Amino acid sequence: MRSWIRIAATLAVCLGLAGTALAGTPCSDKQPQPASIQQAFQAAYRVHQRLETLQPRIALLGRVGQDLSQYGLRYSHIAFVMKDLASGQWRVTHLLNACNSNHSDLWQEGLANFFLDDLHAYEALLIVPSAALQEKLQVLVGQSDATRGMHQPLYNMVAYPFADKYQNSNQWALELLAAGLAQQAGINPPIANRQQAQQWLKLTGFEPSTLKLTAFKRLGARMFKANVAFDDHPSERRFSDQIDTVTVESMARYIQRVDAASTSEVIR
Repeated sequence: MRSWIRIAATLAVCLGLAGTALAGTPCSDKQPQPASIQQAFQAAYRVHQRLETLQPRIALLGRVGQDLSQYGLRYSHIAFVMKDLASGQWRVTHLLNACNSNHSDLWQEGLANFFLDDLHAYEALLIVPSAALQEKLQVLVGQSDATRGMHQPLYNMVAYPFADKYQNSNQWALELLAAGLAQQAGINPPIANRQQAQQWLKLTGFEPSTLKLTAFKRLGARMFKANVAFDDHPSERRFSDQIDTVTVESMARYIQRVDAASTSEVIR
């Protein structure tokens, strides 16, 4: 019987892992375990199969990086996924927080890498926008000027959705999505920066997720985590322990409402 290592080597070619930096590795000296590597490849292969069947121009892919059940949330991180026409491989484009810092950068990597991050569960949420919105998003995500123009390197895990001081991973994807939605609606000139994207999100009724975080929890997070801040949140919300932020779930609800032809499914 072939070992999982040989299977992984084969999958690395078709899933685009070979030669790609491990952008999503956790902030730990612990070596990846064979079981988790195997699960990552299996999850990537199942998503790859589904994408090959659907053949979207572009889609959104959520993963379960952390256990957020205490906040009523399942998915922690979302990315855009589209096929690289030159190689034929499916690639994800997303924002990642640099280890032990309050800075981020944009990454493009293979499906296997997307799940190689010591995940809480190897499950994916696949959101396929309408064909018209896919057309706009494919162009935007393929342009470095557009993706970089919507990027704020100062990272905050709980960044406020309607402020531009910080940004979290899901917020970057949401703001780029807003630019695509505005183009689809015929807005001219097109959205070109974060402030305009956030204004569009307000006008179209985006509703963030609200986390219940006491002052004690906020103080502990601020003292011991470089990538958590609360000074961009409105005082009246913060002091009532209400922290509004962009989550995968809030994005999924928004897309379903403003892009009626979109579909979503869970891949386990």
